[in-house]
Amino acid sequence: MSTSFHPLQKLVGRRFSRLFGMNLGLTERLGSILAGGALIGAGLLRRGTARTLLLGTGAGFLLRGASGHCPLYHQLGINQLDRRNRDGVPGNQGLRIEYAVEVQCPAPELYQFWRNLDQLPRILRHVESVELVDAWHSHWVARGPIGPALEWDAEIINEHENELIAWQSVHGAKLQNAGTVRFDQLSDTSTYVKVCIELQPIGGTAALTLARLFGTDPQRELEEDLERFKDFAERELTPESHSVE
Repeated sequence: MSTSFHPLQKLVGRRFSRLFGMNLGLTERLGSILAGGALIGAGLLRRGTARTLLLGTGAGFLLRGASGHCPLYHQLGINQLDRRNRDGVPGNQGLRIEYAVEVQCPAPELYQFWRNLDQLPRILRHVESVELVDAWHSHWVARGPIGPALEWDAEIINEHENELIAWQSVHGAKLQNAGTVRFDQLSDTSTYVKVCIELQPIGGTAALTLARLFGTDPQRELEEDLERFKDFAERELTPESHSVE
């Protein structure tokens, strides 16, 4: 599953954003791409100066959306990503857990498995289902050792193909959470996978909410989930496993 602006991002976005830095959120990036496409479409129907202005402005909006960088915001010191760090995890809030494993599998295969969010219940023990709403938004249902299921909506806030996926829950979730999964390819057949999660239950039910979802030790649950993922990936996702009939 990929976002609609990936072709543009591959052509110009990554190089441009690495040179100048991203300062736009996902919503404004998508709005810029839609506006740019509309302006270019209108420009193709015009002639003369109007055509030139519309095409030039449209191209500027497309570049703005694909790169995630706005020169005007840069000059004004505005950065829409300041409310979270580059990993998409709020700093010094709630409970932070992380764990990493080395998986004998190429990074692209591991990235694609995680990016197809509806596959994650296969390796995350407490996640009952993930329903894809669109390319960036999803609805999660998780069931812990006690109590009823917990449900929340989440959005992908940052991604670099084969390298990084970052997410956060949307406003109003009973279990506010954010996190990242990184894929650092060590060799053609080995990848270092690190997951970092921030959990922040709202209201006065923090202990109860975490207990319902993870039991008594969220860190241990994450470690077991990633070890389960490692076993699954090395059995099912390697090129060798694909060649076995």
